[in-house]
Amino acid sequence: MINFRPHQRTDISYRVKWLNNKNATAYAIDDPNHEATIAEQEDWFNHYEADRNKKFFTICDDNKPIGFVGLSNIDLDKKEASVFIMIGEDEYRGKGIGNATLDFLLSSASKELGLTALTLEVNKLNEPAIRLYKSHGFRQIENLGKEIAMRLEFVI
Repeated sequence: MINFRPHQRTDISYRVKWLNNKNATAYAIDDPNHEATIAEQEDWFNHYEADRNKKFFTICDDNKPIGFVGLSNIDLDKKEASVFIMIGEDEYRGKGIGNATLDFLLSSASKELGLTALTLEVNKLNEPAIRLYKSHGFRQIENLGKEIAMRLEFVI
């Protein structure tokens, strides 16, 4: 059963594994040759804990972490944020996890934070992700070269 919990410091080793998984990052990382390290992710987590404009969750299959999702650039005045999803475990991609994850994130963004708009950037070649976002009402707002920017506006 897919569930979500707040991102924790104990997730750092998973983050390193997933960020170094070429299948998981094929469309997500600007420098595909970069190798994430524990030290780098510990530094990221230190900044994350201090940043009130980010809210990340670990995606779990029962208790097994399989990826992470988050809101960043949270602007409570404008009632908007940016979205990020990474399914880190290969065997979970293409199984509807992204759909469940986006449903969870939309609910969390609207009910807990009162947000009314979400934005994201997605690689143009990541057709499954683009289909997912469009199925939830995101629309393309800008062409950014190899990526497109998408936006969803909703009423709470």
